[in-house]
Amino acid sequence: MSPIVVSPLRFTADIDAMRRFLELLGLRSRIESESGGWLDMVAGAGMVALHSAATSDSGGKAGETRLCFEAEDLSTVAARLLERGVRDVAIHDEAYGRSLTCTDPIGDPVSVNGRSDDLYGYRLHQATPDERCKVMPVRFTEPQGPYASFLEALSLTRQGEPNDDYLVYAGSGDTGKVGLHQVYADELPIVPGPAAVHLTFETTEPLDEVAERLQGHGFDATVTREDFGSMLSVTDPDGRECQVHEPVAAG
Repeated sequence: MSPIVVSPLRFTADIDAMRRFLELLGLRSRIESESGGWLDMVAGAGMVALHSAATSDSGGKAGETRLCFEAEDLSTVAARLLERGVRDVAIHDEAYGRSLTCTDPIGDPVSVNGRSDDLYGYRLHQATPDERCKVMPVRFTEPQGPYASFLEALSLTRQGEPNDDYLVYAGSGDTGKVGLHQVYADELPIVPGPAAVHLTFETTEPLDEVAERLQGHGFDATVTREDFGSMLSVTDPDGRECQVHEPVAAG
């Protein structure tokens, strides 16, 4: 099966500001639309797609991030999802290329976009991201519930030992990760929406160095150290909390 690339979709009020912010974390631009309303940014593993909230046809709000993926062979992805009992699997031909949609265990639509070779209306950049940084969006749901099986149907595998509070699923190579976190009793640190996730990253770069770089560009970044590991917290240009974690040990 062709690798699934974790590619959360962030709707933003300011693509240029989010670009500069993500560059500080180590991501680099890969493809952007000539209209300026769309930008793909790659990390050492995984990527983040930025979409102007002002031009969203699906009602995306500034600061909202949706769980999405990218793959080259959508037909193989669709066959595997259907085999695993995933609902509403369909492939669509869109103006920007092919896209697969399905319904996740929470009842939300999740998209897997095909990688297109047609760059008409887009600019391709020679992206050289910081290999230490990995994209790791977090979905708030029962970690060992049906969402785990859904991610396995997408060919992601669990990292680390079973945990009632938090699990991480990863693809092979440079495909990124997805975290599953128990639902907070308090308000979630996300903008509600279909397949909403918390924009989160993982890096092997010392977090104090990341924090210093962010602080040097006016961001209030803090590092906290807990028994389970260290993490950096910062507010992104859309006013949303963003976190960068130390790597999760593989089991």
